[in-house]
Amino acid sequence: MGQAQYRLVVRQGPIPGQIFELNKKEISIGRDIANDFVINDAEVSRKHARLILEEDLYKIEDLNSTNGTYIDGQRLIGPHLMAIGEIIMFGDNVGVVFDGEPATPDLTVPTKVDLESTPIAAIPTPVASFEKPEISKQPEVKSYPTPEESTPEIEPEIPEEEPKRSINSWLLAGCGCLVVILLLFIAMFVFIDQPWNPDGGLYCRAPFDIIFGTLGFCP
Repeated sequence: MGQAQYRLVVRQGPIPGQIFELNKKEISIGRDIANDFVINDAEVSRKHARLILEEDLYKIEDLNSTNGTYIDGQRLIGPHLMAIGEIIMFGDNVGVVFDGEPATPDLTVPTKVDLESTPIAAIPTPVASFEKPEISKQPEVKSYPTPEESTPEIEPEIPEEEPKRSINSWLLAGCGCLVVILLLFIAMFVFIDQPWNPDGGLYCRAPFDIIFGTLGFCP
C-alpha cells in the first residue's frame, strides 16, 4: 500500500514556484526559522499556522496569527479539511496551492469540486407531541370596595373673605371723630375755669357743685 503524497506549491511570495513536500504528521508554518515551512515575509507571523495529518488527510488551522489565514478568500476561523487545488493565503502577500496524490487508487482525496458538490443530508428532528393539560376554571372572586375607597372625599371649606369696607363707612368714621373733637372743645369752655367766670365753670353750679365741690374743684 503506497503512502499519500501532498505538497505546497508557492504561487505568490518571496520564492514563487517553491515546492514544499508534506512528509510529517504535523507541520508548522511561520516566519520563525524553528518552523517546518519557513516563510520570510512581514505579513506572516512567527507561528502562523499548522497542518495536521489525520487518516491520510491534512487539516489546517490558524494559530491566532496577526494577518490571518485564508482558504480561497475566506478567512479561517477553525480547523479546515484541505482539498487538492485549494489556495492558502498567509496574510496578503503569500499564497500557496495545496497539491498531491492519494495513497492508493481506492482512496479518494477530496477536491475543491467534490466538497462543493457533495450534498448534506438534513436529518429531521422528531418533535414530541403532547397534549395540553386541562386547566380547571376557578370561580370568579368578586371584589368589594374597601372602607377607604367607599368613603366620599370631603372638600375643605374655604373661608369667605370679609367684604371690604366701602367709602361711606370711612366717611362715617371720620365724621364721628370730628364730633368727638368738637365736644371736647365745648367741654373745655364750659367746665374749665375761665377768666370771666371767677365762680368757676359750669361744674360749680347746681347740681354739679355737689359732686365737684366735694372733690375740691369748686371755690
